[in-house]
Order: sequence, then C-alpha cells, then structure tokens
Amino acid sequence: MSEHILVNARIAMKQKVLAGVLLWPLAITVLAASETVSDQLQQQLLNPVQASPAQDSDYSAFTWPDGELSGTFEQEWAWSPKQKKNPAESQKFESLLDLQWQQDAGEESRFTLLTRLRYDTENRLSRQDLDDDNYSGINGPFIHHSHGDISIRELYLDTETDGVIWRLGKQQVVWGESDGLKVLDQVNPQSFREFILDEFDDSRIPLWMVNAEIDVGEEGQLQLLWIPDTTYHQMPQIDSAYAFSQPSRVPSVPAGIPVTVPVTIAQADSPNHGLKDSELGLKYTAFIDGWDLSLNYLYHYNDFAVLYQDQDKGQDVASNGVTITPEYQRSHLVGGSLSNAFGDMTLRAELGLNSDSYFISRDLSAESRGIANSAELSSVIGLDYQGLSDIMLSIQWFQSSLLDYQSAIIRDRTEHTLSFLYEQNFANETWKFKTLLLHSLNDEDGLLRPKLSWNVESELDVWLGADVIYGSQNGLYGQFSEQDRLHMGVEYGF
Repeated sequence: MSEHILVNARIAMKQKVLAGVLLWPLAITVLAASETVSDQLQQQLLNPVQASPAQDSDYSAFTWPDGELSGTFEQEWAWSPKQKKNPAESQKFESLLDLQWQQDAGEESRFTLLTRLRYDTENRLSRQDLDDDNYSGINGPFIHHSHGDISIRELYLDTETDGVIWRLGKQQVVWGESDGLKVLDQVNPQSFREFILDEFDDSRIPLWMVNAEIDVGEEGQLQLLWIPDTTYHQMPQIDSAYAFSQPSRVPSVPAGIPVTVPVTIAQADSPNHGLKDSELGLKYTAFIDGWDLSLNYLYHYNDFAVLYQDQDKGQDVASNGVTITPEYQRSHLVGGSLSNAFGDMTLRAELGLNSDSYFISRDLSAESRGIANSAELSSVIGLDYQGLSDIMLSIQWFQSSLLDYQSAIIRDRTEHTLSFLYEQNFANETWKFKTLLLHSLNDEDGLLRPKLSWNVESELDVWLGADVIYGSQNGLYGQFSEQDRLHMGVEYGF
C-alpha cells in the first residue's frame, strides 16, 4: 500500500511540474510584455503622472498617465495525504491572476478595477453543476467552468463631496479584527469551497454597495452602508472535499427512520429584489483615552440558508420522504469592538448580538419544520504580546450563546473556542513562520495551520504550509478530519 501511495504521489508531482512548465512561460511572457509596454510609454510621454498606490495594496505598479496597472500571479498546490476513497491525491493545483487598474478621475476621485482569472487543474473544490444560485443578478463570475472562472473582483469609485468620503461600487467592507473566526465581520458573504482555509480577503465575496464615511467631531467617524446586492454564502457541492456534514448544520435522518428515506432538496427561496431586500449598515468609530472603539449595526439576511424540513401531514415519512427547502431570513446585528495597547500588550474585544439565528432542531412538527430560532450572542476577547524580538503571540477566546435555547436544538447552549497564534520573523524579515491553532472546547476538535514563507525579493514570495484537522466528525472542524493537506505556493507581484 505504501508503494502504491508513493507511486501516485510521484505521478501527481510529475503532472503538476508539467502543468507548471506550461503555465509559467505564459505568465512570464505576459509580465515581460506588460513591463516592456510600460517602459516604452513612460519614455514617450513627456509628463507621466504617477498615481498614489492603492490603499492596503501589496501590488507593485506600472505607471501610466493618471493611472496604474498592477497585479499578482499566484500558483498553489494542495495535496491530501489521507483520503477515504483515494489514499493520497492532489486537492488543487490552482493558478490565480489578479489584475488591478486604478485611474484618477479628477482631483478628488479615483477609479479602481480588480479582475481575477482562476484556473485549477483539479476540480475537487469546485461546484460541478455550475449553479451559482447564491449570487444576485448583478454579481458572480461572467465566465464559470468547473475548473475555474473569470470575474470582476472589485469595481468602485472613490470620491469626496462636502466632507463625505464615498466608495461606490463592488467592494469588501471589513468589520472587526479577530483571527480565524468572525464575530462582526458579516457585511460580505463568504465562499466556503475551502472551508475557512482560504484567506478571508480571498474568500469574502465583494458586494455592490454605497459606502459613505463622515467625520463626527474631532475623534469620531460614521460609516453608512446601503447594499442592494442580494448575494449569499457560496457553499460547497455535496460531493466536494469540504461539503458540510456536521449534524448541527446539515439535517440528518431522525432516529427510527431508515437511512434510505427519500430526500428532495427544493430550489432555494432567495430574496432578489434589490430595493426591498437590500441591507443597511451603520458603524461609528472613535478614539477615546487610548481606546479604539466602534459601535456596529447591520440589518441583513443571514447568509447561511435556513434548511427547513417539510413532510406531508398524515403520510409515512419513511415512504414519502422529506423535502428540504432552503430559505433566507432577516436578522439584526448589534455590537461593538474595542482595543487598546498597554506597553507590549494589546487587548481587543468584539461583541455581536444577532436577533434571529436559525439552528437544526429535532422537532419536525409542521410548526417548527426542523428549525429553531434564537437570538445569539457572540463575543471574542483577544490578547496580543509583542515584547519579544521579531515574535508576536496572540490568544483569543470565542464564545457563542443562544439566548432562547430549546432542548431540541442540535448544538450546545453555549460554545467555546480558543485560538493561539504564533508569528516569528527571521533573517531581516525575509523569512516568516506562522502557526494558528483553533480548538473547540465543546467538541474537542480543531484546526492547526503552520506555514513557513520566504520573501525571495520584494515582489516574489514562496511558502510551504499544512492544514491539520482533528477531532469528532460531529464537530465543526472534525467533520473534515479526512481532509488534512500540505500546500506550497509562489506569488509574484508586478
């Protein structure tokens, strides 16, 4: 068996090397051509204007008159050493090409376009049916294949009028600063094609919205959001690597009913009226006596569909089966955050109250339909320490409590998760080691993510990492305990 696994691994490696040999010359040719064109234009133009770099951007840029073209090319291979059906297999061999164009549009305005081309030689993480029913009519990739897609990742205009800073268009809005899990960061939906293993900046789904920021007093700022884009979480397909199976999130056959009971999944009832179904957000931030404070409010749809379970009255469930009807329900999120530095220590916390959260229930009556509704109070307290040279330590305690708990709900009233983060830089910050541990105290399962990265030069990074998942199949993490993986990658910015 070990020889068989080794042979398969060697064959997979040869296939990936061959694909890389084919992809890299194409990428290098495109980059070289772009740089040549950029150099020629700069030489020909008498007064080239260099625009300021994008906020929070890691891209280097080719300067054009009043604008910039920049981008990144990333190649990553993930390999699963243990699988139920196949002892060892490649999970993904993915190429990502991000191109960003920024153009000045007057003295106070700037236009940003970010496009993404994604291609994966494997298709174990993608939806085979190509049914992107989570997207609204104004969102989603415009070319979609089981091996990849092409999309407009972000498209917005930054401008300022009468003291109001506007960002209009398709964008991400990040609330909160917790690592690994989310409390307040609920404005944008998320893709779960890789569970929570992808970077949040990549897994968030940008939305079309109006984002306005207004200064309030000397230390305060008010953010207003109007979101007419009715896009929701993108869930993995049933037979994909990270398809959810946790009983508290996916309906299961009740005790006493044969597992062969017919199950029909109805088309999701997705609200899609841009005006009536739009979402509203409000955030106030202030700096008071050394504390960074925020108050947050979001009127939104839960991005997880509520999986109602219906059966005909008076009929035998074992013979007639159950129909699962996904629906989306409204909720109010009210919360806030705080942080402050005390020497080498930083204390931070987030609190969020969702007025309506929905959970799988053992009660299959016509009134409950296998779902229970409860207000949910979530929080995180974090402590960061940077007192050691080139080392950062962080610990977090996440908590989720159901305020209207019912015994039929298939989860605990209160759930606790601990996280530990260790980061260390070496060799003048050209090498970096980072590991994140998430551990559920309730289910005794968790996720360990070590990663070593090397900054070869300012525009080139390579890395090697692992995702180790352990624990009970009934846990949030343990349900994927057969999906441990090693991954390596390279990223080049231009």
